[in-house]
Amino acid sequence: MSLLEVEDVEVRFGGVVALANLTFSIAAGEIFALIGPNGAGKTTLFNVVSRLYQPSQGAVRFAGTDLLALPAHRIAASGIARTFQNLALIPGLSVLDNVAVGAHAATSAGFWRSGLRLNRGEERRVRADALGLLDRLGLADLAQRPCAGLPYGTLKRIELARAMVARPRLLLLDEPAAGLTHAEVDELGGVIRSLRDEHDLTVLLVEHHMGMVMGISDNVVVMDLGAKIAEGPPADVQANPAVIAAYLGAPVEEV
Repeated sequence: MSLLEVEDVEVRFGGVVALANLTFSIAAGEIFALIGPNGAGKTTLFNVVSRLYQPSQGAVRFAGTDLLALPAHRIAASGIARTFQNLALIPGLSVLDNVAVGAHAATSAGFWRSGLRLNRGEERRVRADALGLLDRLGLADLAQRPCAGLPYGTLKRIELARAMVARPRLLLLDEPAAGLTHAEVDELGGVIRSLRDEHDLTVLLVEHHMGMVMGISDNVVVMDLGAKIAEGPPADVQANPAVIAAYLGAPVEEV
């Protein structure tokens, strides 16, 4: 059964078509990747699902709910969390508090009210969840440190923990391996698969690191200039002439 359905989605910025009739669906429990050259429209699609962009046409459904009918502030509460290409952590806050911020949509009182101790039970649960995720990601010893000055790879893991603390059903990862070393990328791939299995997650991944994408994804959609040019299991996509042409700039020979 499909958890996320994207149907004929089009996004225009003036005369520029950022997404052109994009259609795909993701089954519950999949790690599903969107790949393509820079400017292909991958992050634009993330912004549509997150309700930051309103498409000019098309439909997006999550667990049968029309996402386009929801305001942006209700997306996280519906069970969707995301990370961003550029880190969005608060440098002066502790690692623990940065992670706990991600739970605001999963609490009845909201994070800031909980922080004011208007709901101590939820505050304790949020902090326990945050600490558990930091421990799972090997960051428990940094919980009380401010984020400022920590290594980039560590900050990426903190942002992942912040997305996870909201207990999402669908996790959108926007270039999580950007700026990481090869060893960190390999480790991250294993972490994503483990988190999927441990938390019954579905993952939508945008990533330029092809080794990680092909190693952990169940299915891949390849985009170019806002349109889907290929879809399928990683091995099939890698052998597709249109994909090779999009990445290498070589013409596709007609058969």
